[in-house]
Amino acid sequence: MSKFFAVVLSVLFLVATAVPLLATDARQAALAGTGNYIEDDYNIFTWYATLPSYSNTVWIGLNYNYDYYDGAVTAAAMGPSNNWAYMGASYGLGKEGKYGTLAMFYYDFAPGLNPAGFGWSGADVFTQSVDNKWTVLYAYPMEKMSLGLYFNRSDASYKYENETETTQEHRLAYTTLGAGVRFDLGDKAYTDIAFDYNMASYKDKNSSYGGYGVVSEDANKMLDVRGRLFYQWTETVTLVPYVEFGSFDFSLKADSAADWKANYYGDKGMMVKLGVGANLKINENNLLIFAIEPYAYYKTEPSDPPPGISVKATSTYLPTFRLALESDVRDWLTFRAGAYKDFYKDETKSSNSSTRTSETDTYIGTDFNFYMGLGFHVGDFDIDALVNPELPFQVGYWLTGYSDWNNYYYDVPVYMISSTYHF
Repeated sequence: MSKFFAVVLSVLFLVATAVPLLATDARQAALAGTGNYIEDDYNIFTWYATLPSYSNTVWIGLNYNYDYYDGAVTAAAMGPSNNWAYMGASYGLGKEGKYGTLAMFYYDFAPGLNPAGFGWSGADVFTQSVDNKWTVLYAYPMEKMSLGLYFNRSDASYKYENETETTQEHRLAYTTLGAGVRFDLGDKAYTDIAFDYNMASYKDKNSSYGGYGVVSEDANKMLDVRGRLFYQWTETVTLVPYVEFGSFDFSLKADSAADWKANYYGDKGMMVKLGVGANLKINENNLLIFAIEPYAYYKTEPSDPPPGISVKATSTYLPTFRLALESDVRDWLTFRAGAYKDFYKDETKSSNSSTRTSETDTYIGTDFNFYMGLGFHVGDFDIDALVNPELPFQVGYWLTGYSDWNNYYYDVPVYMISSTYHF
């Protein structure tokens, strides 16, 4: 075993009872989106260098129309959790993963890169989902650090040709390249840093935009960088500060229309988020996770609007609180509950010099969400379920089989089921 793994395992041993090693996207959702503040296996899609800790694992997930979002600044590297089903596996290369760990995942589609996509003409550029082709991860351990790499490619195309020419053509593709590093900071601390570079490509000829000739990508990049630190403050408390920054600029261009930019402005923005979490070991069977995100800021505006037109939409969160409890009721059963509360201000400012109009739309409010989950441990399987919080009320007569579900997708008893198999 490498020195790196000896160091990491010693650190994880110190915090293992406060920071569980086993997790899925269903578990993270049940714990109110606290995934960035805990050590778990599904975070390989966010913190790529953690992959060697989860060699020889199979992931399986089912999702019933549940829009899972873990609170990240961008959703580009969240993995397949928003698909109805996914499956993947990791494998350690060589004895005890001496040559690193390779993982591959299979699922249906990748979401659009654009995290905003609303508010003005052309803001929805690159919001469309597209067929996923490749999702591959690799991580290699070194002396006191581990290096991880991530590759995601999703694309689809359509072309119609007759005997003389190509009359219709459409192509959309997303590519994400990611890298991450984990390194030791002493006996009581270690850190994760990760980076993503996302690219979009597009071509449309006479299939979506009539009268504009060939439409293709113009601005097409998104960047995201994030970091976190695990620090064992006491034997029962582990502190986890977290920071993330992202930016994007998306727009299209047409080769035969001077008024293209007057009708399709594109979309660009930046996002920043700060947080600190605490994993509190109540006792051997109970873990309390508390996180406060004192500041999060999101700004979007047109990428290339016509002269005289200005629009800016901002969302400011001051602050967001997350609280979650995980309790091992039995050796084979774990109960989870989580909630978050945020205080936000949404503001949109717009002006048009040609019409001499100026508007400001401001809304101040709060959000509250509550989640429940169950974990089952059977042999080499860990099965997690995100449960509808209304389950105790809607299915009250368990012995008679009476049910009061209204046949809406949000009334199902279980939203997500995720499992891992270790070999």
